[in-house]
Formats: sequence, structure tokens, C-alpha cells
Amino acid sequence: MTPYSPPPRFVWPDGKRCAVMLCFDVDGETTALSEDPALSQRLTTMSQCEYGPKVGVPRLLGLVDHCGVPATFFIPSFIAERHPEMSRAIARSGHEIGAHGHLHEKLAQLSPDQEEAVLVKSLRILEEITGTRPVGHRAPWFEINPGTPDLLKRHDLLYSASLMGDDVPWIHPNGLVEIPGQWMLEDWEQFAFNADPAWGFIPENCEKVHDLWMREYEAMRDFGCCFVLTLHPWLSGRPSRVRLLERIIRDIQADGAAWFATGREIARYVLQNPAARREIDFDQP
Repeated sequence: MTPYSPPPRFVWPDGKRCAVMLCFDVDGETTALSEDPALSQRLTTMSQCEYGPKVGVPRLLGLVDHCGVPATFFIPSFIAERHPEMSRAIARSGHEIGAHGHLHEKLAQLSPDQEEAVLVKSLRILEEITGTRPVGHRAPWFEINPGTPDLLKRHDLLYSASLMGDDVPWIHPNGLVEIPGQWMLEDWEQFAFNADPAWGFIPENCEKVHDLWMREYEAMRDFGCCFVLTLHPWLSGRPSRVRLLERIIRDIQADGAAWFATGREIARYVLQNPAARREIDFDQP
């Protein structure tokens, strides 16, 4: 029986059927410090977080360059300050750097003035260290406030990558592009674990995760969607998971139907091609 395949939700460039955005949220030590500054004295917990910027990022940067695909690195500005050579290496490689708070602050806990102060600070620090001002923003924990889109637009950002209300990009009323994600395409739910404080569950087998993510890619391709894969270097920088990501990239490349792009590239395409998005018509499924 032929699988159900509705009309594609989006018209992608060069006849591609799906966009693929590889995202690395380089939370590093802010994973712990944003929860409790006292964790700075918990050396094992902190060392696990430090693994991301120190080991995971160089390894993953080498992988995406080896595979010839672009990536977007969302970096809290605290991490950029703590690991400036890592941040500059990403910038030199030509991959995109996006804003991700300063200390990975939960925006829902901030007043509008506090949220703006964090954004201004993070943009300034990232530009000073990398030489490039970010045009994209991902909220820590993916959670934004009602005023966040207008705040981002007011500070000349091109896109947000935080909401989950669709599986193709859309344009906010103020002209800000939204590139949505989803929890299923996130490595925290698959691999995160820490004993105390308790993070995550039992880490999954890479074979199971390959099946989970590739099945979602194949369906999103058939539906004309935007496949946004979000990874944390302290999790996905571990050797077996680097091999997992390489396998996924190679499988998607072999498929030949995907456009690998940064958030910046996707946002610009969306703005230049407003008719590319197919709105849902309840009379024509």
C-alpha cells in the first residue's frame, strides 16, 4: 500500500524535498551553573559539562567539516568568554554562531528589562570574541516569552529557533523568521545522565536513536518539512555518538533529497520566498 504523503509543506531550493539544520547548543558549564552556582564546587559534574567545549566541539567541528555540511552553534556568551579559542575556531570554520543567552538563563524567570539586558550582553560578547554579530537566537530550554519576538526584531536578529508549533518555518507578524524544533530531535532526551543533581534517564543505545531520528527524517522529507536536529557537545561529542551523527549525515546525503543549511541560510530563503510555505487547508488534506 502506498504511504500517505500530503502535498509538501514547503518548496525548498534546487528541487530538494526537505531542509536539514544541524544545531549544536554549546551549553558547557552553564548546564550546571544556570541551575545552581554552588555546583561549581562539584568537580565531576563540572568536568562532564566542560567536556563539551573542550573535547566535544573540536570533534564535532571536525566531523561536519569532514562530511562537508554546515552547522549552527548556539553559544551562551559565558561559554564564549570561558572558551574563546573554541568560539573563534567555530567562526573561522565558516559555521554559524547564534545567541543562546549568557548563563543559559530561563527567560520565563526574567523581567522584560532583564531579558533585554541578557540579549544585549550576549550579542556584544559574541561579536567581540568571534568578530561576527549573530543573526539567530535560540532560547535556553526553547522557552520564550510573549515579548521575545519583538525584542529579537528590535535588536536586528533575523530569526528565532525556539518554538515548536510547526515543522516548517514561518514569519512572525513583525517579520522575524521562526525555525521550529521538537523534543524528539534532541539528544538530551536520549543521552543525558547525571547522578546528582539528577539529569536525564538511562542513556539510550545509538542504534535505537538512529532508527528514531532517521524515521523522523524520512517522514519529514516526504511531508516537505524542516528537519532541525539539536545536539549538545557534552553529550553528542562522545565517540559512539559522533559515529551516530556521521552515519545519520551520510544516510541523509545518500538520500539526495535534503538541503543542508544553517539557520541564517534558511531564514534568508524564507524571507526571499514567502510563497514557498504552503498553509494548511482543512478542505484539502
